[in-house]
Amino acid sequence: MHINLKTKIWLTICSIVLMFSFFTLYYFPRQQGNLLIDNYNTEVQNLANTVALGVKIAITEQNFEGVQTAIEFVKGDPRLQFVSMLQYDTTWDANHNNFQIKKTVFKTFPENEHPDPEIVTTNTLIVKRATFNTSVMSGAILLGFNTNEIIKSKQKITLASLFVSSTVFFIGILIGLWLARNISLPVLALRDAANRVGEGDLNQKVIHIHHDEIGELGQAFNKMVDDLAKTGKELNEKNEVLSSTNATLNNTLLQLKDTHAQLIQSEKMASLGELTAGIAHEIQNPLNFVNNFSEINIELIEELKEELDKNNFTDVRVLANDIKENEKKINHHGKRADSIIKGMLQHSRSSSGVKEPTDINAIADEYFRLAYHGLRAKDKTFNAAMKTSYDESIGKIDVVPQDIGRVILNLITNAFYAVTEKKKQIGNGFEPLVFVRTQKTDNKIFIAVKDNGNGVPQKILDKIFQPFFTTKPTGQGTGLGLSMSYDIVTKVHGGEIKVVTTAGEGSEFIIILPV
Repeated sequence: MHINLKTKIWLTICSIVLMFSFFTLYYFPRQQGNLLIDNYNTEVQNLANTVALGVKIAITEQNFEGVQTAIEFVKGDPRLQFVSMLQYDTTWDANHNNFQIKKTVFKTFPENEHPDPEIVTTNTLIVKRATFNTSVMSGAILLGFNTNEIIKSKQKITLASLFVSSTVFFIGILIGLWLARNISLPVLALRDAANRVGEGDLNQKVIHIHHDEIGELGQAFNKMVDDLAKTGKELNEKNEVLSSTNATLNNTLLQLKDTHAQLIQSEKMASLGELTAGIAHEIQNPLNFVNNFSEINIELIEELKEELDKNNFTDVRVLANDIKENEKKINHHGKRADSIIKGMLQHSRSSSGVKEPTDINAIADEYFRLAYHGLRAKDKTFNAAMKTSYDESIGKIDVVPQDIGRVILNLITNAFYAVTEKKKQIGNGFEPLVFVRTQKTDNKIFIAVKDNGNGVPQKILDKIFQPFFTTKPTGQGTGLGLSMSYDIVTKVHGGEIKVVTTAGEGSEFIIILPV
């Protein structure tokens, strides 16, 4: 529930007034009344003790006139209701086993009143008892005083409390009105002005008629509004300039996007160039087999004709079987060449973005060999040991084969580049090694490419996946390979790509794909 400032002020004033009224109308009179009664009880008890002491002395001295004098000590007090002298007698039963103390009124004032010895204090009468004990007799002085003065004093206190409470109540009302006017109203006006400013009206001003903190707050608010209006004007001017700049930037951005797309395509073509020599080497072998077995089959067919002319059907069957086996080999190697060409075409064209069951081990192994032969074709001095470890339990997983192929090829090419650079620095004492492995663990597929090059420097480790960042010399790298690989793995396949590197010992790039 929302409570406004004016209500809060009234609730605070009313709470204070009610607390003070409770104190003045109930707690204070009650405490004062109890104090008066306590003092009155003490005073009456002291008088009773004094009379009892006088009676004891008089009886002890057998001065019975002294007894009357002791009693007359309190006769002149206007509050006195009665004073009685009680005599205590002990009465035994016939067997003298039990006794009973009887209280007998021996003397009293006024003489015609004989109060009950067992009388107790009431609202209108204070009764106190003081005992005495002598060899002659034992007894007590019973003293009764009225409470008229106490009642009158309580009434006076109540009237005074009522007067004070009423005065405080009216003063509290006046203070509440003053606070509501001098605090809540200016604050509410400031709130309304702030709401209008928040809605965009910067012409609002607060009229500050008070020379206090609220007035200073109003002045600060007005200054803030002026500053906002000035700032708003400056922002409008700057927005016009920014609008013009944004239009220019948008045009530049479109040009950059076109350039970026061209660079991506260039990166793809660059990786295709790396493959070309390797593909040529790989495709040469099946073509040699096709050519050789085709020539052999031509000779076998000629022999077949000769044997047919001789009706030598046994040799004909043998030659026919040889031709059939050669045709199988021709068909096998022809399909091998066809698959290599299809792989090259698949790598060169844009990704379809459609995931399909793919043999990760086959892709990794094929690109490993093609990258190696491609580098060997470009540089006859290049050489590196190739090591693999494929987890055959992986089977086929759903990936975009063109995209994953580009990522693996990029990592392998970078690994070969790293070991080649270290070989140039160290010389014959260094044996380059590139290790490709796959592994399936906890519903995740790991594809790792490890080299024993120089490793990635820690200072650039956070930058290697940024677009256009490269450590290769100008003209040898676009800086898009790892960036494109990172996007393919994380955005397209929802996986991760990590780097484990040690300075001077090498690096391992690990692709983690969810099954």
